Amino acid sequence: MPVDAIEARFVDEVVAGEVADALNRWFRWIVSGGEADSLPPAFEEFGVPTEDYAWRLEEDVDWEFGPHARVVGTEVRISIQTHDTWARLSGLLRALGASAVRIERAAHE
Repeated sequence: MPVDAIEARFVDEVVAGEVADALNRWFRWIVSGGEADSLPPAFEEFGVPTEDYAWRLEEDVDWEFGPHARVVGTEVRISIQTHDTWARLSGLLRALGASAVRIERAAHE
């Protein structure tokens, strides 16, 4: 069953905002074609090498539309449509410091 959203809880609103900003930069890089020489240093401030997540559209992700991260309190909520990439993205969120990650499965299909 496809996943429509991923929610991750962080230590506070500041960290959640920084993570959402980093994710959105990274999402834009992937959706724009993801050239290796233009990979933004999105995750280094969290101790995670961004180059470990140099995912390619249609090779490493199954998104139909580009995801978007937003902050609600201490949570980062990601709007996404995926069948498989959600598991790898959940691992990235944990690596970035999420204390809990929850997925929301689509009610349709």
